[in-house]
Amino acid sequence: MVTSMSPMNKTSLPPPPRNLLDRIARAIRNDPKKACILTVLVAILVVLQVRLQMSKGDGTARAEAASLSPTGSLGGSQNSAGVGRGGDAATALRAWMEAPPAPLSRNLFAINLERFPQDGNRATVNNDQVVGFWDELAKSMNSRADVRKERQILVENLTQQASQMRLQSTVMGATPKAVINGEMVSEGDVVACGSGENPTTFRVLRIEPRRIIVEREGIKLEIQMK
Repeated sequence: MVTSMSPMNKTSLPPPPRNLLDRIARAIRNDPKKACILTVLVAILVVLQVRLQMSKGDGTARAEAASLSPTGSLGGSQNSAGVGRGGDAATALRAWMEAPPAPLSRNLFAINLERFPQDGNRATVNNDQVVGFWDELAKSMNSRADVRKERQILVENLTQQASQMRLQSTVMGATPKAVINGEMVSEGDVVACGSGENPTTFRVLRIEPRRIIVEREGIKLEIQMK
């Protein structure tokens, strides 16, 4: 017994595409987005191809028009003028190269001071200022040296004069006392040293055991008991 299959049992498949247009239509239906992008790219390619062909055509027409211009026309005269100018330039260049070098009329290493004027007043002022500064510095250093020397001489003189004072004793207490050259003195008293009309005086600053500190003109000296 032969069992016949009904057409409903068979799987229904789309018929295969017959030509290129059917394939394109089928691809568009399957993926519309890709088809749209491909269409835009093809359109751009076509436009570029058309513009390229048009530019080539314009260049060819211009070249043909330039080549077909008559010899006696304006274009021919311009070409002949350009050739003439080129020949003149070449001739002048050749003549310049063959000519002997011209001697120099001036020394390239000499400086013409007339072209570079200087402000004499300002230079003089600056020089005076520099000289004055160094002079003042030298004077200041000399004066300091003189002051230092005078100070040293004063210290030596006062030390020599203070050495004439003889500290005999010191009494420590609420008010310290000292006996100098047989005279009782306290702190702040003035002691005369030396003989003559103008003896040198010293002020007693501090009395300590077996020594005193005296001062004159800012110079402090120590006198010890012997």
